[in-house]
Amino acid sequence: MIYSIDVEDWTQSVLDNNNPVSDRVLNSTSRILDLLDEYEQKGTFFILGNVAEKHPNLVRRIADAGHEVASHGYHHHSIFNLSPKQVKKDVGNSVKLLEDTVGKKVIGFRAPDFSIREYLFEWYCEALAENGLKYDSSLFPMKVIKYGIEKEYSLKIFNKYHLNEHYLSYMKIGNSKLPFFGGGYFRVTPYFLTKHLSKKLNQDRAVFYMHPYEIDTEELAAIKGEGKHIPLKWRLSQFVGRNTVEKKLHRLFTDYKFTSFEQEYYSESSSSIPQNTKSNLDDIEHDHSGIGHDNIVAKTSFS
Repeated sequence: MIYSIDVEDWTQSVLDNNNPVSDRVLNSTSRILDLLDEYEQKGTFFILGNVAEKHPNLVRRIADAGHEVASHGYHHHSIFNLSPKQVKKDVGNSVKLLEDTVGKKVIGFRAPDFSIREYLFEWYCEALAENGLKYDSSLFPMKVIKYGIEKEYSLKIFNKYHLNEHYLSYMKIGNSKLPFFGGGYFRVTPYFLTKHLSKKLNQDRAVFYMHPYEIDTEELAAIKGEGKHIPLKWRLSQFVGRNTVEKKLHRLFTDYKFTSFEQEYYSESSSSIPQNTKSNLDDIEHDHSGIGHDNIVAKTSFS
């Protein structure tokens, strides 16, 4: 399984993009690094450029611990709100900063809020390819309130730019796809249910995701103490269940073995083949579970 974490500061990335990056992201990410080290787990850290700019030692600690450093953009701006030129600048600046910080090539990208759409694929892929990236992990293959793509689509444009796409995992009930393996879904779902649903995931391809702030149980009180107003919908969607996450992570890291995208697919020792470089018919033939993250393009084959 792939463990991925989007390293961002909640008050800056969600509450107000004009807020400065706080030290809370440093503290929360450090706690997660300690947990990963305790259980000898590895993962991919998609890091915002503005976080790397303020906390370069955190980025170096992530890399020195053997985790993958990947890009999450620079300012946490949704891709569909930017022009092609702005996207290229945002991706390029974030990748360069991360590479300069750790002295190693960055090969992965995740768009803030999974904010890519099928009509953006061409110039989005062009921006990633121009910066030497090898893969993207931004497709949320179901429509939820804030993001995702509901309709069927083709990844031929990704192949055109020699990019692999790694979906977020989902569960399939009838014709419906529902997220559960990460983020707020992990926070509010009892762990026994997460574990039960996870049994049907493709254990090699499954992608878990979260944010550092999801283990920060004191942030809401701190923000209120500063006199800032948080809308009720955000208090419910962003803070409910935070007090359960760290305990759940202990269980998750006990029950499953995690690695990074880089180690699983792009290292010299890797034998795994990224999904959209395979025949899609092969994926369908071997996936009888109805649950996974690689059957959204079931009517499309790739070469």
